[in-house]
Amino acid sequence: MDEILKRKINFAVSQLEEHISMSEVLVKKCAVQEPDYVELCAVGSILQAYYNGIENILLLITKGIDGKNPNSGKWHSELLSSMFEKSENRSAVFSDELKPILFDYMNFRHFFRHSYGYSLKWEKASTLFLKMDENWQKVKDELEKFMSSISG
Repeated sequence: MDEILKRKINFAVSQLEEHISMSEVLVKKCAVQEPDYVELCAVGSILQAYYNGIENILLLITKGIDGKNPNSGKWHSELLSSMFEKSENRSAVFSDELKPILFDYMNFRHFFRHSYGYSLKWEKASTLFLKMDENWQKVKDELEKFMSSISG
């Protein structure tokens, strides 16, 4: 793997680590008490930023390794789907186990971007939010495995 690309991915991973770490206070609070409206809006914002961070890593991979620049009307879902398949230049980035998890985060991000805060429902966001760190560990483990497989 190109060293510059590797550094960019590692930087994006560290940014997500920081984001998750700073969100821990609200995660702990929401684990014992349902969030009020303002907290629920914060949950939505945190989840949106979380998936944006993952998607930024996927963009680095598809541009830097596959040589593609997604731009269709469905590029978000096409980009994510492509990470579960091998390409000419790389193996699959993620195992199928992560597919429903990552698509749930992507779909939530889409909903959040196109709705008002009062539309958010804790029942829909709670699992994504409370398992964000656990799910991130799975994503990060598979990313690290992928990166080591292509860097030699």
